[in-house]
Amino acid sequence: MAPPDWRKAAALVVDGNPTSRTTLAGQLRTMGLHSVGQVSRMSDARRELERSRFDVVVCGDEFPKERGSGQELLDDLRRSGLLPYQTVFIMLTNEPTYLKVAEAAESAVDGYLVRPYSAGSLSDRIEQARVRKTAMLPIYAALEADQPERAVALARERFAQKSSQWLLAARLGAEMLLRLERFEEAESMFQSILQEDPRPWAMLGVARTLLDAGSPHRAQQTLNALIESEPDYPDAYDVLGRVQMELGNFQAALVNLEKALSLTPMAIGRLQRLGMLAYFCGNRDKAVDMLERSTYLGLDSKMFDSECLVLLALAAFAHNQPAQLERHLAELRKRLRTQADDQRLQRFTDLMAALSFHQQGHQEKATHLIGIACAQSADPSFDMEAACNLLCALALLEHKGTGLVADGGVIDRIGRRFATSKAMGDLLANAANAHAPFAERLQRCQDDIIQLIERSVKAAGNGEPASAFKELLRTAKTTLNARAVESAWLVLQRYASDIPDATNWQQQVLELRAAYGTARNKPALGDKRLRPAGGVNLGPMDRPAAAGA
Repeated sequence: MAPPDWRKAAALVVDGNPTSRTTLAGQLRTMGLHSVGQVSRMSDARRELERSRFDVVVCGDEFPKERGSGQELLDDLRRSGLLPYQTVFIMLTNEPTYLKVAEAAESAVDGYLVRPYSAGSLSDRIEQARVRKTAMLPIYAALEADQPERAVALARERFAQKSSQWLLAARLGAEMLLRLERFEEAESMFQSILQEDPRPWAMLGVARTLLDAGSPHRAQQTLNALIESEPDYPDAYDVLGRVQMELGNFQAALVNLEKALSLTPMAIGRLQRLGMLAYFCGNRDKAVDMLERSTYLGLDSKMFDSECLVLLALAAFAHNQPAQLERHLAELRKRLRTQADDQRLQRFTDLMAALSFHQQGHQEKATHLIGIACAQSADPSFDMEAACNLLCALALLEHKGTGLVADGGVIDRIGRRFATSKAMGDLLANAANAHAPFAERLQRCQDDIIQLIERSVKAAGNGEPASAFKELLRTAKTTLNARAVESAWLVLQRYASDIPDATNWQQQVLELRAAYGTARNKPALGDKRLRPAGGVNLGPMDRPAAAGA
């Protein structure tokens, strides 16, 4: 498929600088574009794109009068579905910093140019993007139509035929399979890419697939081999850090996240992940340093994760720094005003507001919000991150002798739900280490729940599958523990013929798996909606609204 004729193409220039805007428009007309429009504000650009279709958008990255950026405009357009995949979006910037390049990748910018640039460079960048988009159009059209299965089939066909952009198609196909949790197929496709054209990202894709499929040891072997051949590949250290977290090797994870950061010192995401892990491993001073640096570098960046503000507010509360706590809470509230439907951000804000009310002497309001937070601990959306934040806040309040933790049983409920392994239990205990009795209770919960599950699984293997299944199901329903849920499912599948009414039980277990299964409860740090290390942006499939659903 050839790109559409320039003489029929329309372009839109979005730039707050009138001289730059006029120059860009002239360059595009010289390239032969049929129609070139100009706007100076992001709001005007949105209205134009709502009204008309454009083949090319060239956008500046700074709009100080609107307190926004070209990245924010692009994110808004993609989130709203106002930017068809066929449209080429080129970003212009004055600063080629790591953060800006990373944000461009996160937003799936089609081209990125640093001023000053030549008209030839602009033309080349647009033309390359148009050729690439045209070749990949059938695949992305399937994604736009919410047909991922068709998109995967088209990617496989392109790869098999080695036709235009076959390597990019294969990578997208493997990434789609990984997002769809079809792990064996994703691994096979990444392996096929390695055989055809060995690339570090393909080997990393194999490791990521193994990790997501529940094989961290095999993922670790693959990553060690990758790092031996590519010692300066930061994404490999990121993923190795994830592997080591799942294995409970938190200090080793810290070392690898530090290595990734050393290779990209201005990487906001890596600063944040390192700071978060250091915080929950008990190294709070180092954590605060990392988190403050990430805030300084990227508070207004789309790469910035509001969890950093939560941890900084917790640290301020621990050190009796009310002004700092109020500053971080104000920023959380500001973000919530623009993202009112974000449940994660609402939880952050309410929990930090409880600490704020306490330090202001409003004990009734503080108690009310703490009660709400504790009650949420049984919600399916309440994940390991929420558990660690709440435990940290409760431990600090109890350490200060506030008397606000009226529901002491919440510690045991969180422990029984999230202590699915020694690694998870240790992370929970570290989060609550400001109050030793809480940390000890969490460790006991870990031991008790794991022993109970292992005892039931052993009984199933010793000829008592029906009673073992019922005990596991009872445990799963009362604790919401992901390991209990998965163990009940495995026993049901293996011994279905020996369990009365197995078919009727299956639906109950499936519902528990969907709400509380292992995939939802891993020791992951930060916003799961951000693009994974080593991954690529899948456009429509990775729209924030869908990712947060």
